[in-house]
Amino acid sequence: MEADREYRFARLILKLGNTIIKNRDKYLRQIGLTTEQADSLQFFLYQGQATITELKDHLGVSHQTARGIVRRMEDKALVRTRKSDIDARCQQVIPTEQGREAGEVLRRNGTCTGSQLLRGLSEAEQKQFFNLLQNALKNIEN
Repeated sequence: MEADREYRFARLILKLGNTIIKNRDKYLRQIGLTTEQADSLQFFLYQGQATITELKDHLGVSHQTARGIVRRMEDKALVRTRKSDIDARCQQVIPTEQGREAGEVLRRNGTCTGSQLLRGLSEAEQKQFFNLLQNALKNIEN
């Protein structure tokens, strides 16, 4: 019986994750971004003037793929690039004003999703839920 419960639990978490991703992808399509562009924009906003190489490492993709993502973001005027002051072989990526505005829209949408997830939970339940999710993630990452 325990194996059945663990299976149902894993399926429920998978369904939750898939629902969040589906809703996010639908929202991103409405604002004209791909998931990779949204994740990259958030990375550059958080990191400041990071390089394409740093994005490659963050996303775990090839340098060519990271360059393509950045190029398409430049086409949408979300970022601009320049040679790094430290290493001229590297391209720094700097969010534009339009990119910072899009990042704020993304943050608000993420906050809305978080609010929906936590609706009806007390403060103590929210903290417990957060801790349990962190523990579960650590368990499955190892």
